[in-house]
Amino acid sequence: MREKLRQFMIGRYGTDGLNQFLSIASLVLLLIAIISRVNLFTYLGAVLLIFCYYRTFSRNISKRTEENYKFYTLKDRVDNKFKGWKEQWANRKVYHYYRCPQCRQKLRVPRGRGRIQISCPRCGTQFIKKS
Repeated sequence: MREKLRQFMIGRYGTDGLNQFLSIASLVLLLIAIISRVNLFTYLGAVLLIFCYYRTFSRNISKRTEENYKFYTLKDRVDNKFKGWKEQWANRKVYHYYRCPQCRQKLRVPRGRGRIQISCPRCGTQFIKKS
């Protein structure tokens, strides 16, 4: 039986990070559907699960690899955003964070220095804020 499955999967894409995410998301949606009894979650969970199996058994490996690459790119952006928020929250007693009014660069200023003039290292704009 194992050998038949192995022969069937030759030339097919298989699983990757996006498939794992899709299967977990579909399970979560199906559990929400069971608890809340809203049919929309059932349909969404089923569609995600079907798409996951479609990707697993697909023979278009280059397209699936590209989809997985885009997923990891988006995942890294979200992870970095949350990592930045976590770092900002951990340093909230030591530093104050401002955005440059010109270029929107995030700037970190030490707290407890009174009113100070802040200069943006990216664009050189100077502005006054209370630290």
